[in-house]
Amino acid sequence: MQVRPQVRRMALLASTALAFGGMVVAAGNAGATPVRPGGGSGVPDSEPVTVTLTLTGAEEHALDGYAAAVSTPGNAAYRQHLSRTQLQERFGAPPSRVARVSSWARRAGFTVQGMDATGTRLTVTGTARVARAAFDVGLTRTSKAGVPVRVATTNPRKPAAIAADLQAVTGLTQHVAKPQVMRQATQLPRRSRIGAAARDGEFCSTFWAEWNKGSVPQKYPAGKQSNPVCGYNGPQLRALYGLGAGDRGAGQTVVIVGAFNSPTALADANATFARNGVPPLPASRYITKIYQPSGGSNGCDVAGFNAEQALDIQAAHTIAPEATIVYAAAPDCTQLEETVARVLADASIDTTIISNSWLILGPEPADTEYLTATNRMLARATVLGVGTYFASGDFGDNSGLPGQSGPSVSFPASSPWTTAVGGTSAGIGADNQLVFQTGWESAGNRLAGGDWQRLEPPFLFGAGGGTSQRFTKPSWQANLPGQKRLSPDIAALGDPYTGFLVGFTVNGQFQTTPLGGTSLATPILAGLVAVAQARVGGDTTVGLLTPVLYSKAAAGRSVVTDVKHVGAGIWTPVISAELPRGDYLIDIDAGVQTLKTVPGYDPVTGLGVPGPAFLTEIVS
Repeated sequence: MQVRPQVRRMALLASTALAFGGMVVAAGNAGATPVRPGGGSGVPDSEPVTVTLTLTGAEEHALDGYAAAVSTPGNAAYRQHLSRTQLQERFGAPPSRVARVSSWARRAGFTVQGMDATGTRLTVTGTARVARAAFDVGLTRTSKAGVPVRVATTNPRKPAAIAADLQAVTGLTQHVAKPQVMRQATQLPRRSRIGAAARDGEFCSTFWAEWNKGSVPQKYPAGKQSNPVCGYNGPQLRALYGLGAGDRGAGQTVVIVGAFNSPTALADANATFARNGVPPLPASRYITKIYQPSGGSNGCDVAGFNAEQALDIQAAHTIAPEATIVYAAAPDCTQLEETVARVLADASIDTTIISNSWLILGPEPADTEYLTATNRMLARATVLGVGTYFASGDFGDNSGLPGQSGPSVSFPASSPWTTAVGGTSAGIGADNQLVFQTGWESAGNRLAGGDWQRLEPPFLFGAGGGTSQRFTKPSWQANLPGQKRLSPDIAALGDPYTGFLVGFTVNGQFQTTPLGGTSLATPILAGLVAVAQARVGGDTTVGLLTPVLYSKAAAGRSVVTDVKHVGAGIWTPVISAELPRGDYLIDIDAGVQTLKTVPGYDPVTGLGVPGPAFLTEIVS
């Protein structure tokens, strides 16, 4: 799968503050000129509309404090997570509030579908005409990231009779989620044996620098320039994180949230595992959850999400081969946060880990209702002891995306109530030993006149990160500069040119290809947490990982390995569908945007990558 170009070479892939729950959300620019409610340009009165009403919990004022307490080592309430029943009793909306809002919804013309198991998300359905009148809002049609969506032209007005009962109204505006999977611009063939005279060949490397085109200028020292990696296999990926034979994640469950569902996902995974030296995933330990059937692509990138599904399943299983994998499929690309909510409410799943290799492309949405509802949901996940993990993005500081004038971070990774996962580039040698590991921020060069010349613009792709404009800094980031939430928190392998070999079916044909992105880093980390929980056994859960990472680092017992800048390069004959075939060099960790890998915390790798103590210290 190749991601639609965002700038010239991104085809290489793929003043008011509103306080809520202890976090501050800047209202910001709505991103569109409001029209008078009732206009509804392009949205027929009869169009079905599903709205989620996030109700105020009985002890909503105490939710953030309790979520922080159960997640912070040393606190008296550390790891005293609540069950769904306990969560509903303490932080759910009181029955009188639910009844009042339900009664209003019926009078307004909605059908009340019911309350979820967390006790705060009430789903109602109606028509566009009913929604316009109920919330005094216009509805129009537009396109986001190439997907046709419905958008509210103003913030919904909460009726006075229930305004105090509601935290957020979502579903009127649809937000498009994008999978963060990336592949190489071209896939070079393998060659199993090489001789000294053959090392200039245009082959991919089964390990770092197995092949290196020596007839082009060597910008980097010996051992630091290579042809693209063919895709690391299972033993190589496990060696990168120091996993032993007994580290298998037995008894754990990793939930993966995506969109759509490939019917060949399990067969593809097992065919790939046979090639990658990984035990098969039995059907008894692969579960699909489809809470709402898909009504079609609706303009979404179905192929991209299918590749994402393959990558997430295969990466998580490689790291934790005896864990149960649950794939929860949203019906399209505008309902992934709703699917996360469905997972949290689903008592049939023993959910402690949710891997999310998707985000809302670009800066954090200006839609305060959406931010509020999603952030409240993630805080409740924390109280339940569920650790959520979100990809930080694959476009660096986002400044190269269309319509962007400066750096930004993406949501939901920017939420304080999740762990944001950045990315690295890594060279693994012939003996599965680490040659180097550095931040993933790549720039391109073209061979011209015998020298490497930087492309313009130079940035190709890299892990997302930076400073949130919406969320204040959580207490566990107190030692970091500034007043706002910083992301990512931690990192794992992400560079597709040093990526993981993944297999999936396209148009009836099975294929394998190296894939990467923070899409790869996220299920890797989720799998490592499953292994850590399995080491301890019983009911031990990590929950929200970030307070553990920062508190351990502050105490001098860091569970991560700091990632520092390493200069290295990758030769490739193709760098973009928009540029002719030739000789190109990708500078690894080039730092051509605002994101740079430095000692200590940085906006590319966060605190670092899982280190030798990770599997024991995060559950100690």
